[in-house]
Amino acid sequence: MWIYLFLMLSLVGCNNLDRSEKSNEKYLVLKGANLYSSGKKSEALKMYSNALKLNPQNLVALREKGIILAQLGDLKLGQENLEKVLKANPNDTIVLKNLAYISFKKKDYSKSFNYLEKIPTDLKSNQDYLMLGYIFYLKKDYVKSLKKYSLITNNIIYSDSIFFDSYLKVLEDQYNKTIQIQILLLVEDKIVYSKTNTLILFEYYKNNLKEYKLAERVMKNYLTYNNLNNEILKKLSKLYDEIGEKEESLKTLNLIS
Repeated sequence: MWIYLFLMLSLVGCNNLDRSEKSNEKYLVLKGANLYSSGKKSEALKMYSNALKLNPQNLVALREKGIILAQLGDLKLGQENLEKVLKANPNDTIVLKNLAYISFKKKDYSKSFNYLEKIPTDLKSNQDYLMLGYIFYLKKDYVKSLKKYSLITNNIIYSDSIFFDSYLKVLEDQYNKTIQIQILLLVEDKIVYSKTNTLILFEYYKNNLKEYKLAERVMKNYLTYNNLNNEILKKLSKLYDEIGEKEESLKTLNLIS
């Protein structure tokens, strides 16, 4: 998981510039952006560093330098650069998002939460909601955790272990208390194409919650949207046997190729 919103810039006709133009601050920032977009992070970092030598107050160069440093593994120095930018511009959403992630990665969840709370709602991303959901989970505020998780629209994130492991623990605590069925169904819909998570949720419903109808539902959802799968069919047939639905068990077994 990495939150990174890079200022994409276009460098037009740079090869035709003379030496003096190629050494100026604006050119170096533009060149850094293009190098980064080509996957050349270290070279981009050098360009931003050179731009900052010409003008230490260039917030774009300082921000992008901080982000790249963090991406390259120097979280401490990356964070320091980004905090300088935030001090000058407290509303820089890109900086807030990256500082939130760096703090989250360092397990400074309180600081991460503070940064995330400053991001306007309409600018929050799936990753922001993933982190907020996990932080509320750590705070044992399980209702808010579920609500934040329910705002995630990117199906891939629902396969992230940070989400899934904590979601199951939240579900166990809240299932017979305040959990809303809409949230439960929403999460099931998001994992419908993931066989791995379907099986995890199936076993969880069956063994932890003893909710056999929910276990049946999550398996049938998978079979509705995917090709027939022998492992899914065998487990579903076994479930029917366990709950005494022999006819359904036989029908399911007959689907196995």
